[in-house]
Amino acid sequence: MKAPNKCPMCGEVKGWILIDDEKKGFSAGKALVGGVLLGGIGLVAGFLGKKKNIYYCKNCGFQHEYKG
Repeated sequence: MKAPNKCPMCGEVKGWILIDDEKKGFSAGKALVGGVLLGGIGLVAGFLGKKKNIYYCKNCGFQHEYKG
């Protein structure tokens, strides 16, 4: 699910900010697709990880992690 453009709890727009974007762990989906399309080298794509964006609302304090 992609991040909404406002806080889902209180509706704040200006205070709904991206506080962190990071890559996490192994992605089995990328490894599988890469392995099928490119063989062994494609399996390395699985180690590129998944990107996650963490948003925070300055108004109500709500915080949530979304796919990047």
